Order: sequence, then structure tokens, then C-alpha cells
Amino acid sequence: MKNKKAGLLISAVMLMILCIVMANGCSVLDKISNRWNFDRGEVAEAIADKNAGDLILLMSPYMLEENDLTEDDLQDFLDRCDIENHSSKDMERYTAFEFLGDPHDPEGNHYRPDGNKFTYTMYYVNDAGARIFVSGILADLKDKNKVGIYYIEFMEKDPDTGKYKTVEEFGERES
Repeated sequence: MKNKKAGLLISAVMLMILCIVMANGCSVLDKISNRWNFDRGEVAEAIADKNAGDLILLMSPYMLEENDLTEDDLQDFLDRCDIENHSSKDMERYTAFEFLGDPHDPEGNHYRPDGNKFTYTMYYVNDAGARIFVSGILADLKDKNKVGIYYIEFMEKDPDTGKYKTVEEFGERES
């Protein structure tokens, strides 16, 4: 009889431990769900098509609210950017996983996750070699509204120096 009571007590303690572990596991899973799986195709298509309606859904709601930015502001920004290259071949360049072009004058794209932040560059968005630079937050354990694109920059080559200069900006560079 003592063995049955000891077994019951051990089972009860193990069940309590299991419940605690599962509760903590669910809490961790909730925090992990504040993560964005960056999709080059989705971002590149919205930018190349100058579709503010699709792109605004990828922006950080927190950043938009903090900077009092709207879909109309985003559309105005996209309309000021000289983005010409949006064919299916261009979309392949913007979404390719392999490196394309010369390291000093690349074609295609460059995506770099860095912890919970990311940067993404679309090269040759027009025939003059302009670029689109995008940065943002991939994950935030406390606030899912802080996840998404924070900053978009349209850059053109300076004909005199050959260096890129910012022509248009939208959003806020995250710190």
C-alpha cells in the first residue's frame, strides 16, 4: 500500500512539473510568434509595383504610428522613386539567393539578417543603377507591433563621384 501512495505522490509531483514546463513553453512560443519570416518576393514585388497597399502591411505598425505615417505617405514616397525595372526577370534578380554581378557593382539583391534586425537591398531598380535599401525588425519578444519594415531608402549614383546618394526616404532608421 505504501508503494502505491509513493507512486501516486511521485506521479502527482511529475504532473505538476509537466504542467509548469508546458505553461512556460507556451509562453516562449507566444514570444517566438512575434517573429516575421522575411519574404524577398513579397517585399520586392510590393516595392517594384509601387503598391503601397501591400507594402504598408509589411511595415512596423509601431514605427508608422510613432512617425504619424500613412499609406498615402508611403504611396507618395513610392511615386517619387524612379523604379522602372519590374519585369519577371528583374523579380528573379530581386529574389535570387545566389550572388549576381560584380562585387563593386552588384545586380540582384542582398539580404542580411542580423539577430532580430535585417537589411535588404534591391540593385538596379532602374537602368541608371539606382538601389532600394530596406531595413527593419524581424522579431521583438515584447511587442509584435514593432516587427516589420522601419526604413526604405531610394539611392541613385552621383554621376560625378560614382557613389550612391540618398534621393528619397520613408520611415525611421531603427537604432
